Amino acid sequence: MTRARAVLLAGGAVLAAATLGACSGTPGAAAVVDGHVITAQEVRSATDQLTELGQQFDVPTVLSILIQEPTMTRFAADEGVAVSDEDAAGLLDQVSQSVGIDVGEYSDATLAIARYSLASGNLQDAGDLEALGQQVAERLDALDVEVNPRFGTLGESAAVEGASARPWIVTPRADAP
Repeated sequence: MTRARAVLLAGGAVLAAATLGACSGTPGAAAVVDGHVITAQEVRSATDQLTELGQQFDVPTVLSILIQEPTMTRFAADEGVAVSDEDAAGLLDQVSQSVGIDVGEYSDATLAIARYSLASGNLQDAGDLEALGQQVAERLDALDVEVNPRFGTLGESAAVEGASARPWIVTPRADAP
C-alpha cells in the first residue's frame, strides 16, 4: 500500500514539513495552524464528549484531527463530497442514540471531529485513492503548524505524538499513602 493511499485509509495525512514550537506567543493554545488557534479547552471538550459517547480518542489523536480537519473538509468539498455541520451532528446523534447517552449540545471541536470522519469516509469512496491521498498530503504539508510541547510533537504520520515524560515531574506511586 502506498503512502498516499494509507493516508486516506487511515483517515489522516502527513504534516511532516510543519515546524514545531511551543506556541509561546499564544497562551492556552494546544496548536496553531496557519494562524488559527486550537485551544486546550477545545481539545479537552472534544475528548470529554467523545469519551462520554463511548469513543476512545486520546488527546494526541483529537489534536491531530483538529489540526487536519479544516483541510480535509475543504478538500472533500472540492472533490464534490462535502460534509456539513448538520451531517456531523447527525453522525454524533446516531452514536449518542446507539449508546443511550444524551451529551446535550456538541462543542464545535466535537463537530469538527465528526466532520473529519465523514469527509475522510466520503473521500475513500470518491475515486482514485492514490491520487486523492497525494493531493491531501500536499495540502497538509503546506500548513504552518506549531504544537504546544505540553501536547506532544507532530510526527511523520500526521499524528501528534504524546508529550514525553518530564524527569523533573514526580508522579505519586499508586501505593503511596
